[in-house]
Amino acid sequence: MFDRKFRGVLWLGVAGTVGLFLALTLVLQWSIRYVPDFGFHWIQDATAIISQFLLLIAFVFMGAPVAQLFASFFIDRVAAAVEVKYYPQERQAGGATFNELLTAGLSFTAISVGLNLLAFPLQIAFVGVGTLVVLFVNGYLTARTFFELAALRHMSWREANLLRRKHRVRLFLGGALISLLAMVPFLNFFVPLFGTAMMTHEYNKLARSG
Repeated sequence: MFDRKFRGVLWLGVAGTVGLFLALTLVLQWSIRYVPDFGFHWIQDATAIISQFLLLIAFVFMGAPVAQLFASFFIDRVAAAVEVKYYPQERQAGGATFNELLTAGLSFTAISVGLNLLAFPLQIAFVGVGTLVVLFVNGYLTARTFFELAALRHMSWREANLLRRKHRVRLFLGGALISLLAMVPFLNFFVPLFGTAMMTHEYNKLARSG
């Protein structure tokens, strides 16, 4: 995880996440100025506090979709570094193009964001149940995203999908671990690196075993 080849990816991920957080915070602060106070000055202050809290909660629980978005940009660089070090005999061949990888990553991200937004009310109303639902959903989506993006470097989407389905339970457990880390502030900066490296190892092991 601290290989020098990964540092550039890590800093890009940190900068992207912090930039997104700051942008949303500024937009939120600007929007609060237009909230009517109905003659009560404390309404805007209360709205600011509540909205900042909800934004923080959203970032904690939406860490996995954000990680998947970053993975779509960084997958090739990280996966290549892992394979050069651990699987030097492997070469990227016959896989998807960069545009196909990016499209797949963005598609998975859109689906994940949509499902997480639907599950978000559960997280507010039933904290324990909502967290388990989100962990289950993200475990599946994260495993699918990271594994298929790693596999698409070497094979067609159909072949990657078949390999993932064959080992769905093992990959789901790995996806759940990645999703759990994505819920932890600051650790989620490392999720794109960890998830990509982990699923690159998984792909190479499973592709050999069939």
